[in-house]
Amino acid sequence: MKKIICKIESVEKLNHDVYQVKLSMPAEGDVITYRAGQYLDLFLPSGKSASFSIGSAPEAGLQLELHIRHNPESELSNALIEHLLAEHTIEAEVGKGDACIVANQLNSDDTIILAAASTGFSQVKSVVEHLLAQGANNQIHIYWGVRVASDLYWTLLPEQWASEHANITFHPVISDPTDACEWTGRIDLLPAAVLHDFNSFEGVKMLASGSPAMVYALLDACESKGMTESQLVSDVLAYAPRPAKS
Repeated sequence: MKKIICKIESVEKLNHDVYQVKLSMPAEGDVITYRAGQYLDLFLPSGKSASFSIGSAPEAGLQLELHIRHNPESELSNALIEHLLAEHTIEAEVGKGDACIVANQLNSDDTIILAAASTGFSQVKSVVEHLLAQGANNQIHIYWGVRVASDLYWTLLPEQWASEHANITFHPVISDPTDACEWTGRIDLLPAAVLHDFNSFEGVKMLASGSPAMVYALLDACESKGMTESQLVSDVLAYAPRPAKS
């Protein structure tokens, strides 16, 4: 896969530790394409790299969006944020992974469940904006699970989708609210919330973006009501496969 030099257009904080990074791909040379749900790798001058879901839809053209959580305990995370804030360009490989949902591959009666933990919302954003751009009318359920309310760093966006599109429902879920959190919404683990809302997973296509523990807990929960692993797409299945069931 060809590496490209992307221009760093902007780096802005969405909350206390998540940055919205906007890049632009070069207009010259080979056209780089990607599918909704894919990720990219960013490369530092040291040669070290990190992977991030692409938060923009393919319909955005040369523009790329990332949601990057800064971990001050990580040398790589510190170096990456410093580079993004100080430099004008960064090297990238774009269009990696098979955890995609593509509008023209859906049946009209498919129900889409997009389940994200933390910054996994960026992958969901790419898929939703792609489906909207393509005029898909499928029922779309967005589950965004975090520990405390402050980790829901961009609720206004899915709330806007849900208010403007009758086929979109947004389900924010908090697992461990504190008194300071002042959360009055749903309190649950993400897999339990999905399982509570769906009695059947027939005709469902699901994308899950989060830790291996969350993704496999979600898969196990849904399989208890008849869903098969083939209905789920997730990068976890590729980078953290678990042994086949005997």
